[in-house]
Amino acid sequence: MLDVTKSITDDALEQELIEVEYLVGRLRARQVELLRDADARQVPTRDGCATLKEWIAGRLDVAPSTAGQLAVLARSDAGHVQESLEDGTVSFDRAAATQRLVNAGADEVTVARSAGVAVHHVSRLVARQRRLTPMDEAAAFESRRLVLQPNLDRTVMSGTLRLSGTDADMLVAALDARADELCDRSDPDRPQVAQRRVDALVSLALDDRTAGNPRRPQAQVFVDAELAARTHGEAGALTESGLQLGVGMLEEILCVGTTSVTIVDRHGLTAVPTTGPTIPARIRAYVRHRDGGCTADGCTSTYRLEPHHILPRSHGGSHDPSNLTLLCWFHHHVVVHKRHYTIDPESPPGRRRFIPPNKSPPNG
Repeated sequence: MLDVTKSITDDALEQELIEVEYLVGRLRARQVELLRDADARQVPTRDGCATLKEWIAGRLDVAPSTAGQLAVLARSDAGHVQESLEDGTVSFDRAAATQRLVNAGADEVTVARSAGVAVHHVSRLVARQRRLTPMDEAAAFESRRLVLQPNLDRTVMSGTLRLSGTDADMLVAALDARADELCDRSDPDRPQVAQRRVDALVSLALDDRTAGNPRRPQAQVFVDAELAARTHGEAGALTESGLQLGVGMLEEILCVGTTSVTIVDRHGLTAVPTTGPTIPARIRAYVRHRDGGCTADGCTSTYRLEPHHILPRSHGGSHDPSNLTLLCWFHHHVVVHKRHYTIDPESPPGRRRFIPPNKSPPNG
């Protein structure tokens, strides 16, 4: 034990703290070996646990986050990560983060470069490398929810919110922008950020109730060009806050053209800001005049009518009116770009029907 009464230099204090941390890592490496053996023997299953993580959290009395890291390492086959932990050359958190990066499919060069990134930023590299299939993206969207529940006294309401992609970033940006308008940034007594966002949300709701005109902040998206091309858009695209995007969101960005996209090369040496090309105003006006409303069969909604590219922009689709059809926000944003439905080419122009993902067209 460190004798706190002993006079030591700051450098010596720091060095001993580092040595203790790597000693913890070596002990965790032994835990991982034992957990790997327990998993192979199916001990967690026999104990009635649904997952290895659940068993670790209960038996070792550790937080779910720690249990998750131990489970990731226990089920890994990357020997060099385990060896680094055993040798005391990396911390436990670094080893777990590196293993997640390996599991995401990162190449050796990317894994090596991650050593120069703070541990808590490795998750961004993981998000950029991990493939997000259309089914994964749709599942993430379907998990969206806003749950509000009053307390027993019904004096306050609390809840949980789950959002993905640019929807989450735009919501936070809108709330923070409005919060800055409601109170002075220099005011030392202004509410905490969580409280300011609640005030902003109420303010935006009041704007809507009074027919105001809330501004829509522009989302920022960064795309690793090489990685996105190699995975057909299922990896390499992140929002500014690090949330992963999939094919559907990228298609919507190209279709609507209101999101700022920055294309970054493999080594991050160049960044070319681009904005998706918007449909010319005269063509947009013509399509609205021609179609008169949402062209989805049976739909009468007039909420945020938007021209949609029948042949996606990423596949060479143009702004020609023959390639555009007017859809309401729900059919455009939710059905097409979130749930990955496509327009049935055999359906009439004024009665568009949709084909579910992974299902061929009638004559396809």
